[in-house]
Amino acid sequence: MTKTIWHILFALLLSVCVAAPSLAAECETLKKAMKAERNLKQKRKLLSNLIIQCPEDAQVNYKYALSLERYRKYDKALGYYQKAVLLNPQMGKAYAGMGDVYIYRGLLDDAIVAYNNASRLMPQSDRTGSRLARLEVKRKALAGGIVSVGEFVQVMDHRGKISSNMTLLLTGPVLQYNVAFVEATKQLLPTGIRQLAAVGQAMQDDALKFVRFEIATYVDSVYPTPQAALEVSESRAVMIKDQLVTNFLIDPDRIDVVWYGDNQPLEISSSVGAQSLNSRVEFRRLFE
Repeated sequence: MTKTIWHILFALLLSVCVAAPSLAAECETLKKAMKAERNLKQKRKLLSNLIIQCPEDAQVNYKYALSLERYRKYDKALGYYQKAVLLNPQMGKAYAGMGDVYIYRGLLDDAIVAYNNASRLMPQSDRTGSRLARLEVKRKALAGGIVSVGEFVQVMDHRGKISSNMTLLLTGPVLQYNVAFVEATKQLLPTGIRQLAAVGQAMQDDALKFVRFEIATYVDSVYPTPQAALEVSESRAVMIKDQLVTNFLIDPDRIDVVWYGDNQPLEISSSVGAQSLNSRVEFRRLFE
């Protein structure tokens, strides 16, 4: 009886050892067939079959995640990107894919972590490095730090499409800035003066000197009425434009201003310093 059991176990072990190389070879054959396929519809069909046949292949998981992302199936795509990096922790492009998905979902801190990993593994990737740098500037602005002239130019000189599917704007030439005001007034705190000075200097930079901007202001919901909130919001927008025009000689035709009062509260992660941020100034590049 014991000998029979050992024979069965040995046979099973042998079958696994033989099957594994065979399965790997089959996966390689299927991958080559998909790569050679030129018909996109047939290619998608082959990929759907490939993820079933080769679920433990990191490259297959990455390709499948990429296809899901292109169809905006972000939650499913994220799962396959995550599996790809579990199977191959050195796959930088899968980390970059995770970063893209986190951006689409409005998860700033998670996106930065993912792009950091991608940049570490793919230091030659300009796309990953530049996207990471812009996100770090956006996070600094949200946190109320002082964005330097070079950082403002870096964000605004990028011609990507501005995301508009959620209030947190993580892509494109737009900066959501927690500018430091004296509460419930248009008066700038010392930090706010330095923040606005850097913006004015950046607008004079050769890369931006002919660029038009929209400046939008939002305030906290601490006012007795929506009308009071709107009035403070308006006074801040007008003051910022006046400061840029007067102190930095920015052509007034380059600046449009709008104000929204206490509407559109902005939800951000706790690591940026608060759960919600409504008192902010948005600088948005306008394209002719």
